[in-house]
Parts: sequence; structure tokens; C-alpha cells
Amino acid sequence: MKLHKYIIGLALLVSSSSCNFLDEEAYEFITPDNFYKTEADANAALTAVYNTFADEKSYRRYIWMGADFPGEAANANASAPSRVEMDNLTWTPTTDFCKNIWQISYSAIRRANNLLLNIDNITFKSEEVRKQIVGQTKFLRALAYFDLMRFYDHIVVIRETDNLNDEAPSNQGTDDAAWALIEEDLLYAGSALPIKWEDSNAGRATKGAAMAMLAKVYLTQAGWPWNKSVFWEKAASQATDIINDEGTFGYGLEENFRRVFDVTNEHGKEYIFDIEFQTNINGNDSPAITGMRGYNIKKTDGWSSFISTPEFYKSYEVEDKRISTTFVTEFTDINNGKQYVYDPDNIAEPSFPLCHFAKYLDPNDNQSTSAGDYSCNRKIIRYADVLLMQSEAYCEMNRIGDALTGINRVRARAGLEPIPSSISQTDLRKAIIQERIWEFAAEGHSLFDMKRQHCMAERLGRAVDDKYYSLPLPQDETDKNPNLKQHPLW
Repeated sequence: MKLHKYIIGLALLVSSSSCNFLDEEAYEFITPDNFYKTEADANAALTAVYNTFADEKSYRRYIWMGADFPGEAANANASAPSRVEMDNLTWTPTTDFCKNIWQISYSAIRRANNLLLNIDNITFKSEEVRKQIVGQTKFLRALAYFDLMRFYDHIVVIRETDNLNDEAPSNQGTDDAAWALIEEDLLYAGSALPIKWEDSNAGRATKGAAMAMLAKVYLTQAGWPWNKSVFWEKAASQATDIINDEGTFGYGLEENFRRVFDVTNEHGKEYIFDIEFQTNINGNDSPAITGMRGYNIKKTDGWSSFISTPEFYKSYEVEDKRISTTFVTEFTDINNGKQYVYDPDNIAEPSFPLCHFAKYLDPNDNQSTSAGDYSCNRKIIRYADVLLMQSEAYCEMNRIGDALTGINRVRARAGLEPIPSSISQTDLRKAIIQERIWEFAAEGHSLFDMKRQHCMAERLGRAVDDKYYSLPLPQDETDKNPNLKQHPLW
């Protein structure tokens, strides 16, 4: 894994009003010797880091699917074999999810390290601009390392000051260094980044994004398998700092759950950080992957590759306002006008046989000219997540009253009754994980939430080997590098 010598190839450049910051000039065949001179070079290199997260191997498909298929909400249907392996908890070191997530995450880290290594060679118009570019780069590096830690547990850690030409780095004894670097990067980002960017730069990482991500990092270290209980308080404090200052940040829950996913409102008050996509530039294919094969619900066909189940659909309380946004509950065929209404207990018309997600099926997202080219962003962290992280952390501290505030705000938006203060810690813990699964269905949280609470067997209703809380290191990598040691559970 050589993390230094590479050519910067800026692809997938976006030029829309929603994320103009990605509209940087593309360069070809650039090396550190003739690059990293001007502020424009720095922005181009930063764009290259952002773009790795929109790659198919990253959040466009593999990280999103890899985190959701192991849970109870998502079903791979008759999809690619590796997706079925993720869905059935039968993945192995040769499953392409293990290889792709590993490789794309280190690609992001490699690009970030090269920019940070060369940052002092660049002339900036102000120190503030320099800090903002460094802050964004460190935020993205932290996100890549955090993804690796959540999936693999024991990883290679390389900073920009390390030997970037090391052909055989080790992942042994690096756990503390990984967590320390993630925290360090996010703390810097939180100090250097603005609360909000101007509209032309909407979509860049912000102070609030760094703080919210750090809360999740703390929450993850507190939970299984790390079990560092001191981090429950750190997570609660970090989330509370955001919540207490939500007015300054401009954060809040959308009154209508559908608005969270509307392409016309992607940077609304619930948004904290997304991976940005734009039709005809770097379009997202989630509407096609989750869309309906054989029915004309959108102007381009769906593939029914990432669906749900009738059982999960029926797990929601009937009055839950999230149902009609989370699932396709009814639609009119745009070609023949036939009307369909989903009945999870009856596949005959006017129902339809498969339970489909609807979060990515936005009627305003109508510019696509192909099935894999939509503008909907990938939600990485939104305000409801901060509220539920606060609840989870306070619950583990047995501060039940404080824990109820966040979860009950989320439930109120969904039209559900508040959880009473008489609830036990054990029951509240279960209620919080259930609320997260309902709230974030099809958003790429399930594996991480179940792992943190070590509740996969309970949630899935069957015995689960602990090794399926993690991905093994990819076979290709361990074959090439004798210093990479496979996960102990594998």
C-alpha cells in the first residue's frame, strides 16, 4: 500500500449551484513537483479528496450498502452475490466489499496526506483560507479513518509526516493511534472551519460537522468492542454543546420528514454533512438501486436491488409519519395511470410484491437522463442523529431524564407518543436503538448502531458470530503485505 506516489486525477467535478465548490479546474498528469503552488492548486487537490467519497466504492454504493445490508431494514433481493453475502452475514476476506471499502478509504487518506504534506509550499491569500483548507482536509481524513475503524477495527495509520513510501505498513498496535488521529483531526477542523459557508460553497465541511462527527467518534469508542466507558460522557457533552447552540448553527428538525430528503432542501436545517451528487456530473444511482423494477414510478427504471421487507415495514407504529417517506406506500404508474397501494400482507394488485424504500425517490429530482444519474445526496450526519446520540450517551450514564429529551423530539416529529420518564435504563436502551433503526433506515447506519450496542443477535432474532460485526482485511492486501495481520475474530 504505497500512500505517496500517485497522479492526481480530478474527475467527477460538480458545477451546480448547490455545490459550486466542487467546480475546480481539472488537471492531468500532475505530480508534487509541478503542483501544490497556488491556492487554486490547493482547492483542486481538496476537491480530489472530496470526490473519493462520491466514488462507487465509497458512499455512492459500498460503504452505504455495507453498513445497511447486515441490518434488519435492508434486503439485497436477487442482487449481486457480494451484496447477498453482506445481507446474509456470509461475507469472507474475498468479498468485494472488504476490498473496495479498504482501498477507497486509503485513496482518500493518500490524497489528504499529500495535500497536508505540501501545504507549506502553497501561497494563500490569507491565513484563514489556509486553515480552512487544512481543516476540510483533516475532516475528510478523519472520516476515512473513522470508516476504516468502524468496519475493520485494526488498521494501518499513516500521517502526512510518516514514511508515505512504506510498502508494507503494519496494522498491529495501531488502535490508539488511529483514534487519537481521528480526534486530533476533528478538533482542528472544528476550530478552523466556519459555522456556515456562503451558498456557492454549500456542501463543504463545517464546524458543526466536525463537532457532530466527533460526538459519533466518542460514542463509538464508548460502545462495543472498545468499551471505553469514559467516552459516554464525552459523547453526551459534545452532542449537548451542539444542541444547546442549535440556533447559532441553524440546526433543527424539519417539521415534515419528507423535507429531509428533498433535493430542493438538501442543505436545510437538519443537514449537517452530506456527500454531494449532481445529475450529469457525478450522479447518484440510489434512486435506481432502491427503485422498482417493472413499475414506472419514475421516468427511468429502478432495479429493486436494495429493498426492505414486509416485516420491517410492519415494525413501525401505524401512526408513524415516517412511513410514507421511508417506503413506497402508493404510486401511480406514469405510463398507464394505474394506481398502486402497498399492502405488506397482500402482494396482489393494487398492491405490489416487494417492499421498496422511498427516501431517494424525490419527484423534484427529475433531471436524470439515465437510471444511475440523480442529484440526491448521501446523508452522512443530520441533526436527528445528534439528538439520538445524546440520548444514547445519557442512557448509558443512567441519566434517564436527560436521555429522553432527544429521542422524544425525534418521536414527536414522527407523530409518536413520548417515552415516559418511568422507563428503565434497559428498556430505554432498546427503545433508542429501535428509534435509530426506524429513523435512519436505508441511510447506512445499521451495522454501526448494532455493533456499538452489540445487539445484532437480538435485533435479527438469530445467533450471530461476533466476527460479523466487522469486515476482515481483504485477502488481496494480506497476501501482498506480511505486516498486515487479519482481524483476530477472522
